[in-house]
Amino acid sequence: MTFTTISIKEKTKKELKKLQEMYEVKSMDELIKKLIIQAKKEYINGFTKDFKSRLEEKGLTLEDIVKSGEKIREEILKERGLL
Repeated sequence: MTFTTISIKEKTKKELKKLQEMYEVKSMDELIKKLIIQAKKEYINGFTKDFKSRLEEKGLTLEDIVKSGEKIREEILKERGLL
């Protein structure tokens, strides 16, 4: 396992220490991993909201997309002689 050092301002370090206590993690590495996961979840949630709103703009629902996907899969299976 390799380690690296990063430079941050003292104020940032203090904020990270507060977060470390809030999240009850033992190390900064653990904290950063949690923050990365949280950021990814927020990104995915934002994408999902955008996707849903664009579907609504086009008058579609997620159910419409699922049904369409099922129909397409069925057509492909029939074309390949598997159904």
